[in-house]
Amino acid sequence: MRAFGRTVLIAATLMPPLGMADAAEVRVLSVGAVQNAVRVLAAEFEKDTGDRVVLTFAAPVAAMAKIKAGETFDALIVSEPAMDGLDRDGIVNPESRLRLASTGLGLAVRADAAAPDVSTPEAFKQALLAARSIAYGDPSLANQSGEKAQKVLAAAGILDALKEKLRIGGAQTASQEQIAKGEIEMGLYNVSEIPESKGIKLAGPVPPPLQVHTVYEGALMSDGSEPEASRAFIRFLAGSGTRATWVAARLEPLGDR
Repeated sequence: MRAFGRTVLIAATLMPPLGMADAAEVRVLSVGAVQNAVRVLAAEFEKDTGDRVVLTFAAPVAAMAKIKAGETFDALIVSEPAMDGLDRDGIVNPESRLRLASTGLGLAVRADAAAPDVSTPEAFKQALLAARSIAYGDPSLANQSGEKAQKVLAAAGILDALKEKLRIGGAQTASQEQIAKGEIEMGLYNVSEIPESKGIKLAGPVPPPLQVHTVYEGALMSDGSEPEASRAFIRFLAGSGTRATWVAARLEPLGDR
């Protein structure tokens, strides 16, 4: 009897806690612009459900390359135009699409620099015209901040006047490091991708009507292996209790509010 009792005790000790045996692993591919919010919310979802969320963040072009290369994921978070294309190609489940959040462009400067006034279109234009150098991403890459930045400068009527000052392309982290070092004076990036802790700060968002926003959506991949848990995760991201997290990450929540 003692041996039997010991065997039962060992077996009970080795058994996973209730619910863990049925826990799902949700593989999520997301663009980096929303990562500060998604990381926090994924941890909350894991705590609430017992499911595991495996996050992969990449620039929009790199995310599309992963999909084209056949890498497998259960859910996807990308810009609305990119999602439209994936929807047309049958890569995502169209009825699962949910709008999550949006971000606009902001002007970044060195952390210890005086922030220029960018509160009005005229003030914004004067700030950029007075700058010695301005960085932003490659405008030829669709659905990225560089494309938006070029549209903003063109709409402001100052693109040609700034041509000699523009530092276009290259890695975003590299240009932000140059701003932190004082090698470049300003940069135009998604507001949600201006890290205040790395020697730069947000001088302010691009003012309306010059501002260009990007909307980000979540959806299930058509060939995902965990549709129920993935759907629950995307719905969680768009839920009414997540607003504060999106706002803290400098994103405007668009889900079920």
